[in-house]
Amino acid sequence: MIGLDVGSTSAKRVTIEKGELKYNITSSQNWRDLVDGIDCDEIISTGYFRNSVPHRASVTEITAAIHGVRHYFPDIDVIVDIGGQDTKVIDIRKNNFMINDKCSAGTGAFLEFVANYFRLELVELGRLHMNAKRIPDINNTCGVFAISEMISQLVAGYSKEEVIAGMHHAFARRISFMIPDAEKIALIGGTVKNEGMVMALKDLLRKEIFIPPEPQIINALGALKYYS
Repeated sequence: MIGLDVGSTSAKRVTIEKGELKYNITSSQNWRDLVDGIDCDEIISTGYFRNSVPHRASVTEITAAIHGVRHYFPDIDVIVDIGGQDTKVIDIRKNNFMINDKCSAGTGAFLEFVANYFRLELVELGRLHMNAKRIPDINNTCGVFAISEMISQLVAGYSKEEVIAGMHHAFARRISFMIPDAEKIALIGGTVKNEGMVMALKDLLRKEIFIPPEPQIINALGALKYYS
């Protein structure tokens, strides 16, 4: 059996072979490459396009996230799943969740927007954040207003690295409003690979933060674990 998570921007496949977890990641439009030669009866799907791919069964992203996180952290309180097009906050204690999917603010798409403005690869944002000596106060995390604030801070004398750190803090602040008070919080999703964003969120929350070894594959793992 395989767990297949076809999200808005990337597709992930997870298998467990002889107790060893194996995975592959590709872009969403290339998801077929992950299941080439695999019978659809062996696929448990989740993600935005879970019902568009052949499968034996499908699992919601909320359920998949819970089962995937519990593989690593059995007693977690809250899960924050930061995806390309939305952010989901799941309070396991109360069996409750909240989704931000109305605009790009607080999603991976926003950080991609910031990277594009500076003509950087997305993975470079975290590294540049670490070189910031100051963190400017940036309030907007939405489209044209964000560009205006970035330009204003650059004109005011802040460096590129410092403005990026400011954007990470603005991004983290937007997400923090969604997160209920909890002692143990897990972060998952491809955006969590951005160390600068994670650092900003830790600074704001001041809580114990848990991150799986590969945060991008957790929902695919959860789909597999749920059905196993």
